[in-house]
Parts: sequence; C-alpha cells; structure tokens
Amino acid sequence: MISTASLSDKAQITDITARAGVFSQEEIDSVPVMFDEYLEYGTEGDGYNFLVYREGEQVLGYAIFGYRDLTEGVYDLYWIAVDPNARRKGVGRALVTACEEAVRDLGGRMLIAETSGTAEYASTREFYVRTGYVNEATIKDFYKPGDDLKIFVKRV
Repeated sequence: MISTASLSDKAQITDITARAGVFSQEEIDSVPVMFDEYLEYGTEGDGYNFLVYREGEQVLGYAIFGYRDLTEGVYDLYWIAVDPNARRKGVGRALVTACEEAVRDLGGRMLIAETSGTAEYASTREFYVRTGYVNEATIKDFYKPGDDLKIFVKRV
C-alpha cells in the first residue's frame, strides 16, 4: 500500500537509503534532513513530498518528489529507493506510478528524474526507460570526471 510518509517511517527510510548500495555517504545523510524538513514545514513549505510503499508496518520503498521552481507544472522525482530484499517485486514501479498520479492531481505536466551515468546506476536508468521515461539530456562529467548526469523525462 502506498501512502504519505509519517514520522514513524523515518528510521526505515534512512535504513533503506543506507542499504541501497548505490548512494554516497553524503546522499545517505541528506535523506533524513529532507525528511525532517518535510515533517516540519510540510509539502508547501519545503516542496518535498514523501511517499512510502508499505506492507503492514514495514516500509519496502519510498519516493520523494516536488515542484520545480520557476516552471509551469514541472516536478522533480528526487529519490526513489527500494529495500534490496523487495526489488523486482513491483515496489519501484508502484512508487513511480503513484508519484506520476500525484503530479497529475496537482496539475503537473512533467516529471523529471536525474541520475548518474556510472555503471552502478545502469539498473536505475533501465528502470526509468521501462517505466516510460525518456533520456532527454546528458551532461558529461557533471558529478565528477567520468560521471555524467542523465536527465529522464516523462510527460504526465
């Protein structure tokens, strides 16, 4: 079941991020900060929307999306992470679909997902393509030399 995240989900979201196996320590450390801002200011205040996929009390994955400033109807899919033990079970697809539906409900027209061009993120890029996203841009050596930025877009 997908729902908005609550305070009780923070530890599991943090744990999933740490165990995902692709995020840097800086990225891992940023998720709880984003979550605290989401709880303190709400989606209107900080722009972060947290959705979780849960079975009972267990969070199997989460997604973070938010409005992209200075645009008309464009949203960013900031994060999507699935518990390594729940991969290939439809959790990621359900989360991205829920984000797309939420963006449509908010009057959005486009969702952008940015990711790395390194080999570690190959499955992430394949996931976006399988879910209907198009790699509309690549910025070479964006994150660091040899690590390109891949920008995927889906019009919703």
